[in-house]
Amino acid sequence: MLNLQRWQTIAVIAFTALAALFALPNVLPASVLDHLPGWYQQSRINLGLDLRGGAHFLLEADLRSVLNERLTNLSDSVRAELRKNQVGFKDVNVDNGRAVVVTLRDEAQRAKALEAIHAVDPSLAVSGSGEVIQLTYSDQDLFRRKKEVIDQSIEILRRRVDETGTIEPTIVREGDDRILLQMPGIKDTTELKRKINQTAKLTFHLVNEDVAAAGASAPATLPPTTTLVPTREGMQQLRATNPKAWDDIQNANPKLTPEQICRRFQPQCLPVFKRVIVGGEDLDDAKATFENQQSGGRPIISFTFNAAGGRAFCAATRANIQKRLAIQLDNEIISAPVVQSAICGGSGIITGSFTTQQTQEQALLLRSGALPATLTIIQESTVGADLGADAIHSGTTAALVGTALVILFMLFVYGPVFGGFASLAMLVNMLLVFAGMSILGASLTLPGIAGLVLTVGMSVDSNVLIYERVREERANGRSPFSALATGYERALTAVIDANLTALIAGVLLFGFGSGPIRGFATSLTLGLLTHLFTATIFTRMLLATWMRWRRPTELPI
Repeated sequence: MLNLQRWQTIAVIAFTALAALFALPNVLPASVLDHLPGWYQQSRINLGLDLRGGAHFLLEADLRSVLNERLTNLSDSVRAELRKNQVGFKDVNVDNGRAVVVTLRDEAQRAKALEAIHAVDPSLAVSGSGEVIQLTYSDQDLFRRKKEVIDQSIEILRRRVDETGTIEPTIVREGDDRILLQMPGIKDTTELKRKINQTAKLTFHLVNEDVAAAGASAPATLPPTTTLVPTREGMQQLRATNPKAWDDIQNANPKLTPEQICRRFQPQCLPVFKRVIVGGEDLDDAKATFENQQSGGRPIISFTFNAAGGRAFCAATRANIQKRLAIQLDNEIISAPVVQSAICGGSGIITGSFTTQQTQEQALLLRSGALPATLTIIQESTVGADLGADAIHSGTTAALVGTALVILFMLFVYGPVFGGFASLAMLVNMLLVFAGMSILGASLTLPGIAGLVLTVGMSVDSNVLIYERVREERANGRSPFSALATGYERALTAVIDANLTALIAGVLLFGFGSGPIRGFATSLTLGLLTHLFTATIFTRMLLATWMRWRRPTELPI
Protein backbone atom coordinates (compact mmCIF):
# COMPACT_ATOMS: atom_id res chain seq x y z
CA MET A 1 0.00 0.00 0.00
CA LEU A 2 2.95 2.34 0.69
CA ASN A 3 5.03 1.37 -2.35
CA LEU A 4 4.88 4.22 -4.86
CA GLN A 5 6.71 4.04 -8.16
CA ARG A 6 8.99 6.90 -9.11
CA TRP A 7 6.65 8.15 -11.85
CA GLN A 8 3.76 8.29 -9.36
CA THR A 9 5.81 10.43 -6.98
CA ILE A 10 6.84 12.74 -9.81
CA ALA A 11 3.20 13.01 -10.94
CA VAL A 12 2.01 13.98 -7.45
CA ILE A 13 4.72 16.63 -7.11
CA ALA A 14 4.02 17.99 -10.62
CA PHE A 15 0.26 18.15 -9.94
CA THR A 16 0.88 20.06 -6.69
CA ALA A 17 3.27 22.47 -8.42
CA LEU A 18 0.74 23.07 -11.20
CA ALA A 19 -1.93 23.88 -8.60
CA ALA A 20 0.44 26.37 -6.97
CA LEU A 21 0.99 27.96 -10.39
CA PHE A 22 -2.76 28.48 -10.93
CA ALA A 23 -3.33 29.76 -7.39
CA LEU A 24 -0.42 32.23 -7.62
CA PRO A 25 -2.28 35.06 -9.46
CA ASN A 26 -4.46 35.55 -6.36
CA VAL A 27 -1.47 36.87 -4.36
CA LEU A 28 0.56 38.59 -7.09
CA PRO A 29 0.42 42.40 -7.17
CA ALA A 30 -1.21 44.14 -10.10
CA SER A 31 2.14 45.48 -11.34
CA VAL A 32 3.36 41.90 -11.85
CA LEU A 33 0.09 40.60 -13.32
CA ASP A 34 0.14 43.30 -16.00
CA HIS A 35 3.23 41.68 -17.55
CA LEU A 36 1.70 38.18 -17.64
CA PRO A 37 -0.51 36.62 -20.36
CA GLY A 38 -4.18 37.62 -20.29
CA TRP A 39 -5.48 34.08 -19.72
CA TYR A 40 -3.21 33.73 -16.71
CA GLN A 41 -4.29 37.09 -15.26
CA GLN A 42 -7.91 35.94 -15.40
CA SER A 43 -7.14 32.77 -13.43
CA ARG A 44 -8.22 34.37 -10.18
CA ILE A 45 -10.91 33.95 -7.54
CA ASN A 46 -13.68 36.53 -7.76
CA LEU A 47 -15.02 38.11 -4.59
CA GLY A 48 -18.77 37.88 -4.10
CA LEU A 49 -21.24 40.75 -3.75
CA ASP A 50 -21.08 40.60 0.05
CA LEU A 51 -17.29 41.07 -0.04
CA ARG A 52 -16.65 43.51 -2.89
CA GLY A 53 -20.05 44.89 -3.93
CA GLY A 54 -21.55 44.82 -7.41
CA ALA A 55 -24.67 45.65 -9.38
CA HIS A 56 -28.16 45.57 -7.89
CA PHE A 57 -31.25 45.50 -10.10
CA LEU A 58 -34.94 45.24 -9.32
CA LEU A 59 -36.79 44.06 -12.44
CA GLU A 60 -40.50 44.08 -13.18
CA ALA A 61 -42.03 41.56 -15.60
CA ASP A 62 -44.69 42.76 -18.03
CA LEU A 63 -47.23 40.06 -17.20
CA ARG A 64 -50.05 42.02 -18.85
CA SER A 65 -48.42 41.64 -22.27
CA VAL A 66 -47.94 37.91 -21.65
CA LEU A 67 -51.64 37.52 -20.86
CA ASN A 68 -52.62 39.62 -23.87
CA GLU A 69 -50.43 37.49 -26.15
CA ARG A 70 -51.96 34.32 -24.73
CA LEU A 71 -55.48 35.70 -25.28
CA THR A 72 -54.55 36.66 -28.86
CA ASN A 73 -53.39 33.10 -29.55
CA LEU A 74 -56.57 31.82 -27.91
CA SER A 75 -58.71 34.03 -30.15
CA ASP A 76 -56.97 32.64 -33.25
CA SER A 77 -57.55 29.06 -32.06
CA VAL A 78 -61.22 29.76 -31.24
CA ARG A 79 -61.75 31.43 -34.61
CA ALA A 80 -60.27 28.41 -36.44
CA GLU A 81 -62.31 25.93 -34.37
CA LEU A 82 -65.58 27.80 -34.98
CA ARG A 83 -64.96 27.77 -38.73
CA LYS A 84 -64.11 24.10 -38.59
CA ASN A 85 -67.46 23.39 -36.90
CA GLN A 86 -69.33 25.74 -39.30
CA VAL A 87 -70.41 28.13 -36.54
CA GLY A 88 -71.18 31.61 -37.92
CA PHE A 89 -69.69 34.54 -35.99
CA LYS A 90 -69.46 38.27 -36.49
CA ASP A 91 -66.24 38.84 -34.59
CA VAL A 92 -63.68 37.26 -32.23
CA ASN A 93 -61.51 39.81 -30.48
CA VAL A 94 -59.55 40.45 -27.29
CA ASP A 95 -61.25 42.82 -24.86
CA ASN A 96 -58.55 45.07 -23.37
CA GLY A 97 -56.27 42.19 -22.39
CA ARG A 98 -58.84 40.66 -20.03
CA ALA A 99 -60.99 38.29 -22.07
CA VAL A 100 -61.80 36.94 -25.53
CA VAL A 101 -65.22 38.07 -26.75
CA VAL A 102 -67.03 35.98 -29.38
CA THR A 103 -70.02 37.55 -31.14
CA LEU A 104 -72.19 34.97 -32.93
CA ARG A 105 -74.38 35.57 -35.97
CA ASP A 106 -77.17 33.36 -34.64
CA GLU A 107 -77.95 32.80 -30.96
CA ALA A 108 -79.31 29.34 -31.87
CA GLN A 109 -75.74 28.18 -32.50
CA ARG A 110 -74.60 29.08 -28.98
CA ALA A 111 -74.53 25.46 -27.75
CA LYS A 112 -72.56 24.34 -30.79
CA ALA A 113 -70.15 27.25 -30.31
CA LEU A 114 -69.59 26.37 -26.64
CA GLU A 115 -68.83 22.78 -27.62
CA ALA A 116 -66.21 24.00 -30.11
CA ILE A 117 -64.70 26.39 -27.54
CA HIS A 118 -64.38 23.65 -24.93
CA ALA A 119 -62.53 21.57 -27.51
CA VAL A 120 -59.91 24.34 -27.63
CA ASP A 121 -59.50 24.63 -23.83
CA PRO A 122 -61.93 22.96 -21.41
CA SER A 123 -60.61 25.02 -18.46
CA LEU A 124 -61.89 28.34 -19.84
CA ALA A 125 -64.46 30.25 -17.79
CA VAL A 126 -67.47 31.12 -19.98
CA SER A 127 -69.86 34.02 -19.38
CA GLY A 128 -72.14 36.30 -21.37
CA SER A 129 -75.58 35.69 -22.86
CA GLY A 130 -77.34 35.61 -26.19
CA GLU A 131 -75.03 36.12 -29.12
CA VAL A 132 -72.08 37.21 -26.94
CA ILE A 133 -69.72 34.68 -25.34
CA GLN A 134 -66.94 35.93 -23.06
CA LEU A 135 -63.96 33.66 -22.38
CA THR A 136 -61.53 34.16 -19.50
CA TYR A 137 -58.94 32.13 -17.64
CA SER A 138 -59.64 31.11 -14.06
CA ASP A 139 -57.81 32.86 -11.21
CA GLN A 140 -55.98 29.64 -10.42
CA ASP A 141 -54.82 29.26 -14.01
CA LEU A 142 -53.69 32.89 -14.15
CA PHE A 143 -51.74 32.53 -10.89
CA ARG A 144 -50.04 29.39 -12.17
CA ARG A 145 -49.17 31.06 -15.47
CA LYS A 146 -47.71 34.14 -13.75
CA LYS A 147 -45.59 31.93 -11.51
CA GLU A 148 -44.34 29.99 -14.53
CA VAL A 149 -43.38 33.23 -16.31
CA ILE A 150 -41.39 34.52 -13.31
CA ASP A 151 -39.69 31.15 -12.70
CA GLN A 152 -38.80 30.82 -16.39
CA SER A 153 -37.49 34.39 -16.48
CA ILE A 154 -35.26 33.71 -13.47
CA GLU A 155 -33.78 30.60 -15.08
CA ILE A 156 -33.18 32.33 -18.42
CA LEU A 157 -31.59 35.31 -16.67
CA ARG A 158 -29.29 32.94 -14.80
CA ARG A 159 -28.19 31.29 -18.06
CA ARG A 160 -27.61 34.67 -19.71
CA VAL A 161 -25.55 36.34 -16.98
CA ASP A 162 -23.81 33.20 -15.65
CA GLU A 163 -23.39 30.61 -18.42
CA THR A 164 -20.61 28.78 -16.52
CA GLY A 165 -22.48 28.68 -13.19
CA THR A 166 -19.51 30.04 -11.23
CA ILE A 167 -20.21 33.80 -10.90
CA GLU A 168 -22.99 33.02 -8.40
CA PRO A 169 -25.42 35.90 -8.97
CA THR A 170 -28.37 36.32 -6.63
CA ILE A 171 -31.60 36.01 -8.66
CA VAL A 172 -34.74 35.68 -6.57
CA ARG A 173 -38.44 36.44 -6.90
CA GLU A 174 -39.79 39.60 -5.27
CA GLY A 175 -43.57 39.74 -4.90
CA ASP A 176 -45.84 38.66 -7.76
CA ASP A 177 -44.12 40.25 -10.73
CA ARG A 178 -40.63 41.38 -9.70
CA ILE A 179 -37.15 39.81 -9.75
CA LEU A 180 -34.14 40.83 -7.67
CA LEU A 181 -30.79 40.48 -9.50
CA GLN A 182 -27.44 41.03 -7.81
CA MET A 183 -24.18 40.57 -9.72
CA PRO A 184 -20.91 40.64 -7.75
CA GLY A 185 -18.00 42.74 -8.96
CA ILE A 186 -19.92 44.55 -11.72
CA LYS A 187 -19.12 48.26 -12.07
CA ASP A 188 -20.06 49.01 -15.68
CA THR A 189 -23.60 47.71 -16.11
CA THR A 190 -23.99 48.58 -19.82
CA GLU A 191 -23.39 45.06 -21.15
CA LEU A 192 -25.41 43.49 -18.33
CA LYS A 193 -28.41 45.71 -19.06
CA ARG A 194 -28.19 44.83 -22.75
CA LYS A 195 -28.43 41.14 -21.87
CA ILE A 196 -31.38 41.81 -19.56
CA ASN A 197 -33.37 44.04 -21.87
CA GLN A 198 -33.13 41.94 -25.00
CA THR A 199 -35.92 39.40 -25.11
CA ALA A 200 -34.33 37.47 -28.00
CA LYS A 201 -37.75 36.20 -29.01
CA LEU A 202 -37.49 34.46 -32.36
CA THR A 203 -40.66 33.62 -34.31
CA PHE A 204 -41.50 32.74 -37.91
CA HIS A 205 -44.64 34.19 -39.54
CA LEU A 206 -46.11 34.12 -43.01
CA VAL A 207 -46.44 37.48 -44.74
CA ASN A 208 -50.03 38.44 -45.65
CA GLU A 209 -49.40 38.97 -49.34
CA ASP A 210 -52.94 40.27 -50.00
CA VAL A 211 -52.42 43.20 -47.63
CA ALA A 212 -48.82 43.71 -48.76
CA ALA A 213 -49.98 43.94 -52.39
CA ALA A 214 -52.09 46.99 -51.50
CA GLY A 215 -48.85 48.92 -51.11
CA ALA A 216 -49.67 51.01 -48.02
CA SER A 217 -47.06 50.92 -45.26
CA ALA A 218 -49.72 51.12 -42.54
CA PRO A 219 -53.20 50.43 -43.95
CA ALA A 220 -56.11 51.87 -42.02
CA THR A 221 -57.72 48.48 -41.38
CA LEU A 222 -56.26 45.03 -41.11
CA PRO A 223 -57.83 41.58 -40.94
CA PRO A 224 -58.06 40.33 -37.32
CA THR A 225 -55.48 37.64 -38.10
CA THR A 226 -52.85 40.15 -39.29
CA THR A 227 -50.58 42.67 -37.62
CA LEU A 228 -47.88 45.09 -38.70
CA VAL A 229 -44.23 44.57 -37.72
CA PRO A 230 -41.39 46.98 -38.61
CA THR A 231 -38.37 45.69 -40.50
CA ARG A 232 -34.86 46.03 -39.05
CA GLU A 233 -33.81 48.18 -42.01
CA GLY A 234 -36.84 50.41 -41.42
CA MET A 235 -35.99 50.88 -37.75
CA GLN A 236 -32.33 51.62 -38.55
CA GLN A 237 -33.40 54.23 -41.08
CA LEU A 238 -35.84 55.75 -38.58
CA ARG A 239 -33.07 55.99 -35.99
CA ALA A 240 -30.77 57.75 -38.45
CA THR A 241 -33.32 60.20 -39.89
CA ASN A 242 -35.56 60.87 -36.88
CA PRO A 243 -33.64 60.58 -33.55
CA LYS A 244 -36.54 62.15 -31.62
CA ALA A 245 -38.94 59.44 -32.80
CA TRP A 246 -36.38 56.80 -31.85
CA ASP A 247 -36.07 58.26 -28.35
CA ASP A 248 -39.86 58.33 -28.01
CA ILE A 249 -39.98 54.61 -28.89
CA GLN A 250 -37.21 53.71 -26.45
CA ASN A 251 -38.64 55.74 -23.56
CA ALA A 252 -42.32 54.92 -24.07
CA ASN A 253 -44.05 53.57 -20.96
CA PRO A 254 -45.73 51.22 -21.47
CA LYS A 255 -43.68 49.91 -24.40
CA LEU A 256 -45.21 50.44 -27.83
CA THR A 257 -46.33 47.37 -29.75
CA PRO A 258 -44.85 46.80 -33.24
CA GLU A 259 -48.15 47.81 -34.86
CA GLN A 260 -48.30 51.03 -32.80
CA ILE A 261 -44.76 51.87 -33.95
CA CYS A 262 -45.72 51.26 -37.58
CA ARG A 263 -48.84 53.46 -37.40
CA ARG A 264 -47.32 56.30 -35.38
CA PHE A 265 -43.84 56.65 -36.93
CA GLN A 266 -44.33 55.06 -40.38
CA PRO A 267 -41.08 53.07 -40.74
CA GLN A 268 -40.88 50.31 -43.32
CA CYS A 269 -43.24 47.56 -42.10
CA LEU A 270 -44.64 44.26 -43.28
CA PRO A 271 -48.11 42.81 -42.63
CA VAL A 272 -47.69 39.33 -41.15
CA PHE A 273 -50.11 36.75 -39.84
CA LYS A 274 -50.23 36.67 -36.05
CA ARG A 275 -50.07 32.89 -36.03
CA VAL A 276 -46.59 31.67 -35.17
CA ILE A 277 -45.33 29.00 -37.57
CA VAL A 278 -42.39 28.03 -35.37
CA GLY A 279 -41.20 29.73 -32.16
CA GLY A 280 -37.87 30.10 -30.39
CA GLU A 281 -38.94 27.53 -27.81
CA ASP A 282 -38.40 24.89 -30.49
CA LEU A 283 -34.74 25.85 -30.95
CA ASP A 284 -32.18 23.26 -29.93
CA ASP A 285 -29.07 25.33 -30.56
CA ALA A 286 -27.88 28.62 -32.02
CA LYS A 287 -24.34 29.73 -32.79
CA ALA A 288 -22.48 32.54 -34.50
CA THR A 289 -20.74 31.59 -37.72
CA PHE A 290 -19.89 32.96 -41.19
CA GLU A 291 -21.21 32.43 -44.70
CA ASN A 292 -18.91 30.73 -47.16
CA GLN A 293 -16.56 32.96 -49.10
CA GLN A 294 -18.60 32.59 -52.31
CA SER A 295 -21.55 34.21 -50.51
CA GLY A 296 -19.47 37.02 -49.04
CA GLY A 297 -18.29 35.58 -45.72
CA ARG A 298 -20.77 37.70 -43.71
CA PRO A 299 -21.45 37.00 -40.00
CA ILE A 300 -24.64 34.92 -39.67
CA ILE A 301 -26.53 32.99 -37.01
CA SER A 302 -26.95 29.26 -37.53
CA PHE A 303 -29.82 27.55 -35.70
CA THR A 304 -31.14 24.03 -35.25
CA PHE A 305 -34.71 23.02 -34.40
CA ASN A 306 -35.77 20.18 -32.16
CA ALA A 307 -37.83 17.35 -33.67
CA ALA A 308 -41.20 19.10 -33.20
CA GLY A 309 -39.91 22.42 -34.55
CA GLY A 310 -38.29 20.72 -37.53
CA ARG A 311 -41.55 19.00 -38.49
CA ALA A 312 -43.59 22.21 -38.13
CA PHE A 313 -41.07 24.22 -40.17
CA CYS A 314 -40.98 21.56 -42.86
CA ALA A 315 -44.79 21.43 -43.11
CA ALA A 316 -45.11 25.24 -43.21
CA THR A 317 -42.50 25.72 -45.93
CA ARG A 318 -43.92 22.85 -48.02
CA ALA A 319 -47.41 24.40 -47.92
CA ASN A 320 -46.28 27.96 -48.69
CA ILE A 321 -43.82 27.73 -51.58
CA GLN A 322 -43.34 31.07 -53.40
CA LYS A 323 -44.62 32.96 -50.35
CA ARG A 324 -42.57 35.11 -48.00
CA LEU A 325 -41.68 33.81 -44.54
CA ALA A 326 -40.90 36.61 -42.09
CA ILE A 327 -38.21 35.96 -39.47
CA GLN A 328 -39.10 38.13 -36.49
CA LEU A 329 -36.54 38.75 -33.75
CA ASP A 330 -37.34 41.05 -30.84
CA ASN A 331 -40.34 42.72 -32.55
CA GLU A 332 -38.39 43.41 -35.74
CA ILE A 333 -38.43 41.52 -39.03
CA ILE A 334 -34.80 40.87 -39.83
CA SER A 335 -35.50 38.95 -43.03
CA ALA A 336 -38.46 37.90 -45.16
CA PRO A 337 -37.16 35.47 -47.80
CA VAL A 338 -39.38 33.78 -50.37
CA VAL A 339 -39.79 30.06 -49.73
CA GLN A 340 -38.34 28.36 -52.81
CA SER A 341 -38.79 24.77 -51.61
CA ALA A 342 -39.65 22.75 -48.51
CA ILE A 343 -36.98 23.11 -45.80
CA CYS A 344 -36.96 19.83 -43.93
CA GLY A 345 -33.44 19.52 -42.57
CA GLY A 346 -34.31 20.87 -39.13
CA SER A 347 -31.80 23.72 -39.38
CA GLY A 348 -31.30 27.08 -41.05
CA ILE A 349 -29.47 30.40 -40.91
CA ILE A 350 -30.41 33.99 -40.12
CA THR A 351 -28.70 36.62 -42.28
CA GLY A 352 -28.79 40.37 -41.94
CA SER A 353 -26.66 43.42 -41.33
CA PHE A 354 -24.95 41.86 -38.29
CA THR A 355 -21.50 42.49 -36.89
CA THR A 356 -19.51 39.57 -35.49
CA GLN A 357 -20.20 40.74 -31.93
CA GLN A 358 -23.93 41.04 -32.64
CA THR A 359 -24.13 37.48 -33.97
CA GLN A 360 -22.32 36.17 -30.89
CA GLU A 361 -24.64 38.06 -28.54
CA GLN A 362 -27.80 37.05 -30.39
CA ALA A 363 -26.68 33.41 -30.54
CA LEU A 364 -26.10 33.44 -26.78
CA LEU A 365 -29.53 34.95 -26.14
CA LEU A 366 -31.27 32.50 -28.48
CA ARG A 367 -29.36 29.61 -26.93
CA SER A 368 -30.34 30.60 -23.40
CA GLY A 369 -33.95 31.06 -24.46
CA ALA A 370 -36.36 33.91 -25.00
CA LEU A 371 -37.65 35.74 -21.98
CA PRO A 372 -41.36 35.01 -21.69
CA ALA A 373 -42.02 38.59 -20.56
CA THR A 374 -40.32 41.93 -21.04
CA LEU A 375 -38.30 42.89 -17.96
CA THR A 376 -38.18 46.56 -17.00
CA ILE A 377 -35.48 47.85 -14.66
CA ILE A 378 -37.35 49.84 -12.01
CA GLN A 379 -34.44 50.16 -9.59
CA GLU A 380 -30.72 50.13 -10.33
CA SER A 381 -27.71 50.76 -8.14
CA THR A 382 -24.06 49.87 -7.89
CA VAL A 383 -23.66 48.78 -4.30
CA GLY A 384 -20.63 48.49 -2.04
CA ALA A 385 -19.79 45.47 0.07
CA ASP A 386 -22.53 44.57 2.53
CA LEU A 387 -20.05 43.81 5.26
CA GLY A 388 -17.07 45.48 3.66
CA ALA A 389 -13.50 45.21 4.81
CA ASP A 390 -14.62 44.04 8.25
CA ALA A 391 -16.13 40.90 6.73
CA ILE A 392 -12.97 40.09 4.78
CA HIS A 393 -10.82 40.77 7.85
CA SER A 394 -13.02 38.67 10.13
CA GLY A 395 -13.24 35.79 7.66
CA THR A 396 -9.49 35.79 7.05
CA THR A 397 -8.81 35.90 10.79
CA ALA A 398 -11.19 32.99 11.42
CA ALA A 399 -9.53 30.92 8.68
CA LEU A 400 -6.01 31.63 9.94
CA VAL A 401 -6.86 31.00 13.60
CA GLY A 402 -8.71 27.80 12.69
CA THR A 403 -5.80 26.57 10.61
CA ALA A 404 -3.29 27.36 13.36
CA LEU A 405 -5.36 25.56 16.01
CA VAL A 406 -5.75 22.48 13.83
CA ILE A 407 -2.00 22.37 13.18
CA LEU A 408 -1.25 22.70 16.91
CA PHE A 409 -3.72 19.93 17.70
CA MET A 410 -2.22 17.54 15.13
CA LEU A 411 1.34 18.25 16.31
CA PHE A 412 0.35 17.73 19.95
CA VAL A 413 -1.59 14.49 19.43
CA TYR A 414 0.47 12.78 16.69
CA GLY A 415 3.90 14.32 17.09
CA PRO A 416 6.05 16.43 14.79
CA VAL A 417 6.42 13.77 12.07
CA PHE A 418 2.91 12.42 11.56
CA GLY A 419 1.28 15.65 12.76
CA GLY A 420 3.56 17.65 10.48
CA PHE A 421 2.71 15.48 7.47
CA ALA A 422 -1.02 15.87 8.16
CA SER A 423 -0.63 19.66 8.53
CA LEU A 424 1.36 19.89 5.30
CA ALA A 425 -1.33 17.86 3.52
CA MET A 426 -3.96 20.26 4.88
CA LEU A 427 -2.06 23.28 3.49
CA VAL A 428 -1.70 21.55 0.11
CA ASN A 429 -5.42 20.83 0.22
CA MET A 430 -6.18 24.54 0.65
CA LEU A 431 -3.77 25.31 -2.19
CA LEU A 432 -5.67 22.90 -4.47
CA VAL A 433 -9.00 24.47 -3.47
CA PHE A 434 -7.75 27.95 -4.36
CA ALA A 435 -6.34 26.65 -7.65
CA GLY A 436 -9.66 24.98 -8.53
CA MET A 437 -11.67 28.11 -7.74
CA SER A 438 -9.22 30.19 -9.78
CA ILE A 439 -9.51 27.93 -12.84
CA LEU A 440 -13.32 27.97 -12.61
CA GLY A 441 -13.40 31.72 -11.97
CA ALA A 442 -15.66 31.01 -8.99
CA SER A 443 -16.79 33.73 -6.60
CA LEU A 444 -15.71 33.66 -2.98
CA THR A 445 -18.53 34.81 -0.73
CA LEU A 446 -18.78 35.06 3.05
CA PRO A 447 -20.51 31.61 3.19
CA GLY A 448 -17.69 30.43 0.91
CA ILE A 449 -15.16 31.47 3.54
CA ALA A 450 -17.18 29.41 6.05
CA GLY A 451 -16.87 26.46 3.65
CA LEU A 452 -13.09 26.96 3.54
CA VAL A 453 -12.86 27.02 7.35
CA LEU A 454 -14.91 23.81 7.45
CA THR A 455 -12.59 22.30 4.83
CA VAL A 456 -9.61 23.01 7.11
CA GLY A 457 -11.07 20.78 9.81
CA MET A 458 -12.16 18.11 7.36
CA SER A 459 -8.70 18.08 5.73
CA VAL A 460 -7.18 16.32 8.76
CA ASP A 461 -10.24 14.19 9.52
CA SER A 462 -9.09 11.38 7.24
CA ASN A 463 -5.57 11.53 8.67
CA VAL A 464 -7.04 11.08 12.15
CA LEU A 465 -8.92 7.96 10.98
CA ILE A 466 -5.76 6.54 9.36
CA TYR A 467 -3.46 7.36 12.25
CA GLU A 468 -5.78 5.83 14.83
CA ARG A 469 -6.00 2.68 12.73
CA VAL A 470 -2.19 2.58 12.51
CA ARG A 471 -1.98 2.85 16.30
CA GLU A 472 -4.33 -0.11 16.65
CA GLU A 473 -2.30 -2.22 14.20
CA ARG A 474 0.93 -1.32 16.00
CA ALA A 475 -0.64 -2.24 19.36
CA ASN A 476 -1.56 -5.65 17.87
CA GLY A 477 2.15 -6.36 17.34
CA ARG A 478 2.68 -5.51 13.66
CA SER A 479 5.99 -4.08 12.47
CA PRO A 480 6.12 -0.31 11.78
CA PHE A 481 5.96 -0.76 8.00
CA SER A 482 3.20 -3.40 8.22
CA ALA A 483 1.19 -1.34 10.73
CA LEU A 484 1.36 1.73 8.49
CA ALA A 485 0.47 -0.16 5.31
CA THR A 486 -2.38 -2.10 6.96
CA GLY A 487 -3.69 1.01 8.72
CA TYR A 488 -3.92 2.86 5.40
CA GLU A 489 -5.55 -0.08 3.64
CA ARG A 490 -8.20 -0.73 6.31
CA ALA A 491 -9.04 2.94 6.93
CA LEU A 492 -9.38 3.76 3.23
CA THR A 493 -12.98 2.48 2.97
CA ALA A 494 -14.15 4.62 5.90
CA VAL A 495 -12.32 7.66 4.48
CA ILE A 496 -13.94 7.33 1.05
CA ASP A 497 -17.43 6.66 2.47
CA ALA A 498 -17.28 9.67 4.80
CA ASN A 499 -16.16 12.02 2.03
CA LEU A 500 -18.60 10.71 -0.58
CA THR A 501 -21.61 11.23 1.67
CA ALA A 502 -20.50 14.81 2.38
CA LEU A 503 -19.79 15.28 -1.34
CA ILE A 504 -23.35 14.27 -2.24
CA ALA A 505 -24.67 16.96 0.11
CA GLY A 506 -22.32 19.56 -1.44
CA VAL A 507 -23.40 18.68 -5.00
CA LEU A 508 -27.09 18.92 -4.05
CA LEU A 509 -26.52 22.30 -2.39
CA PHE A 510 -24.86 23.56 -5.58
CA GLY A 511 -27.54 22.09 -7.83
CA PHE A 512 -30.61 23.33 -5.95
CA GLY A 513 -29.20 26.38 -4.17
CA SER A 514 -28.40 29.85 -5.45
CA GLY A 515 -26.28 32.83 -4.50
CA PRO A 516 -24.63 32.43 -1.06
CA ILE A 517 -25.66 28.77 -0.82
CA ARG A 518 -23.77 28.01 -4.02
CA GLY A 519 -20.78 29.90 -2.64
CA PHE A 520 -20.68 27.60 0.37
CA ALA A 521 -21.26 24.51 -1.79
CA THR A 522 -18.47 25.43 -4.24
CA SER A 523 -15.74 25.75 -1.61
CA LEU A 524 -17.01 22.71 0.31
CA THR A 525 -17.24 20.45 -2.75
CA LEU A 526 -13.83 21.44 -4.07
CA GLY A 527 -12.39 20.94 -0.59
CA LEU A 528 -13.81 17.42 -0.37
CA LEU A 529 -12.50 16.43 -3.81
CA THR A 530 -9.00 17.76 -3.16
CA HIS A 531 -9.07 16.28 0.34
CA LEU A 532 -9.41 12.78 -1.12
CA PHE A 533 -6.22 13.43 -3.09
CA THR A 534 -4.20 14.81 -0.19
CA ALA A 535 -5.35 12.22 2.36
CA THR A 536 -5.00 9.10 0.22
CA ILE A 537 -2.15 10.03 -2.15
CA PHE A 538 -0.15 13.05 -0.98
CA THR A 539 0.18 12.02 2.68
CA ARG A 540 0.92 8.43 1.64
CA MET A 541 3.73 9.69 -0.60
CA LEU A 542 5.22 11.66 2.31
CA LEU A 543 5.06 8.69 4.70
CA ALA A 544 6.45 6.24 2.11
CA THR A 545 9.39 8.58 1.41
CA TRP A 546 10.03 9.01 5.14
CA MET A 547 9.87 5.25 5.78
CA ARG A 548 12.40 4.50 3.02
CA TRP A 549 14.70 7.25 4.25
CA ARG A 550 14.59 6.68 8.03
CA ARG A 551 13.63 2.96 8.22
CA PRO A 552 12.34 3.44 11.80
CA THR A 553 12.08 0.59 14.31
CA GLU A 554 9.26 2.43 16.08
CA LEU A 555 6.54 4.76 14.81
CA PRO A 556 6.52 8.20 16.51
CA ILE A 557 2.75 8.37 16.66
